[in-house]
Amino acid sequence: MGNNVIYLHLLIFVTVKKIFFILSILFLSEMNAQNVGINSLTPQMTLDVNGVASTVTKADGMRAPRITLAQLNAKTGYNSNHVGALLYITDVTGGSTVSATAQIATVGYYYFDGTAWQSVVAKTGTAVFIASLGSGNGSATAASINSGGFTTVPLSTVTKNVGGGIWTPATNTYTVPSSGTYLIKSSIRLVDGSASRNVFQAVHTVNSDIPEGIWDTNSGNRWTMLYTRIAYFNKNDQLRLYMYSDGATANISDASLNIVLLSQN
Repeated sequence: MGNNVIYLHLLIFVTVKKIFFILSILFLSEMNAQNVGINSLTPQMTLDVNGVASTVTKADGMRAPRITLAQLNAKTGYNSNHVGALLYITDVTGGSTVSATAQIATVGYYYFDGTAWQSVVAKTGTAVFIASLGSGNGSATAASINSGGFTTVPLSTVTKNVGGGIWTPATNTYTVPSSGTYLIKSSIRLVDGSASRNVFQAVHTVNSDIPEGIWDTNSGNRWTMLYTRIAYFNKNDQLRLYMYSDGATANISDASLNIVLLSQN
């Protein structure tokens, strides 16, 4: 009799465990199939997080993983599968030591674009993009621009790109990350002693003679043409520095493009 009771208890115990296991599987399957809510019984999206605004002693908010730049420099496992990953950099001591973190210069939020970590929000009033051509040697030709047409200047060195903008070397274009007002500064320097001719310079979405561009005539000696423009651009506009050389090929020793976000729309 006693053995039968023990056997019955074991049978019930095993049966309950099986039922619990099956229910757990069903519950997890349901969780995977439905939206997940935190502080919400009816989540309206994949992950729906509600705060507790009515309780003043509770701090609401979400916090991304925190890591130092030095720690992120050592991580090599990020690839195209991790596009959109979000981190908060707590310390930038020591600076970047790998190309993937080259854009990280200040404490803050950064996202992974598949190749590098980019700042989530560019600070207004600071440069979001800086690129250049040449080494400062006025007698050396860094690029030649044919005469008689509006031609994009092939900038070869990008020293800053934060805020999510995309530089495309193949077309020498900068894709604007967000709609807003931008301050554009650029310069073109002809090789010292270049013959005098009319030169046009502008930064815009297309290569054309726009009212916001400038015409000038080089002096034939050391000569640099400066350009400044404040303009509103839409998200995904593609900007390029371009020029027109009237009557003769323009041998450029140096050029630069500096884009500053003044205000975001």
